[in-house]
Amino acid sequence: MGTYIARHLQVLFATLGDLRRTPMSTINTLLIIAITLLLPCLLYVTVKSAQTLSDSWEGRPQISIFLKKEISDDTATLIFEEVKLHPSIELAEFVTPEQALAEFKVLSKGEANLEQELAFLGENPLPPSIVVMPDKASAKSEKLIALKDELSQFDGIESVRLDLDWTDRFNAMLLVFSRVAMLLSGLLALGLILIVGNTIKLLIFNRRHEIEITKLVGGTDTFVRRPFLYYGTLFGLLGSIISLGLLLGAASLVAQPLNQLAELYQSNGLIHQVTALEMLAVVLVGSLLGWLAARWSVAQHLRDIQPK
Repeated sequence: MGTYIARHLQVLFATLGDLRRTPMSTINTLLIIAITLLLPCLLYVTVKSAQTLSDSWEGRPQISIFLKKEISDDTATLIFEEVKLHPSIELAEFVTPEQALAEFKVLSKGEANLEQELAFLGENPLPPSIVVMPDKASAKSEKLIALKDELSQFDGIESVRLDLDWTDRFNAMLLVFSRVAMLLSGLLALGLILIVGNTIKLLIFNRRHEIEITKLVGGTDTFVRRPFLYYGTLFGLLGSIISLGLLLGAASLVAQPLNQLAELYQSNGLIHQVTALEMLAVVLVGSLLGWLAARWSVAQHLRDIQPK
């Protein structure tokens, strides 16, 4: 076991030494790998930020409850208190007919016939209403519909209106963007494999004579393959670390304006904070892709090199 580990460490340090002896070529390869990995990382952060924004947005769907026009003030107050105590409702506001009419006039400012129409009616046609905001746990479409149906059963309530169009559109766009991000990430992973694989191919061709001699003196395919697998793994490992550095650098550049925007919307933040576990996942995925690329390239080209 000790001999096995010693051989791997020997190959590892030898590979690191080879990378150090060709700094420009190594740096160019690592930067290409880092940028290729950076794009799916940015897509991931964007999707997670959008999901966080969707979950914490204070503009969650509101439910408008319209009471019967002839209802008494005492009964309206009792209904309001009952609605406010509902476990799925976070906020509730009672709107009197006078407040509703004043708001309607403000929103309809510029309508020339509004005053004439109101004068023709002779009285305020708007009923008392209650505007409620569900809590975060009930902000999903299915739960909102169930809450609407439940509120509709209350005595004294004429109708309940729930507008889910904007939330459905936002969630649909988020789903489409997530799928596109997954597709692009898969294509970029394939591109990374091709990049590393081509680099390993060049390394194999440059060491062709060395490989032939090694096989001539009895070197096994496993022995010959091992350094190239380390090349691929180190390319993926170091490239992913550089990619994380670029990602954190990009996040620091946009952090201040995004924090200011978040304060305006009374939110904790608009950008997803990458966790240590996610960073570790990026490093592991990068290393694995580098290893797979080296394995694929070696399997393609090493068998063609035989001692003469």
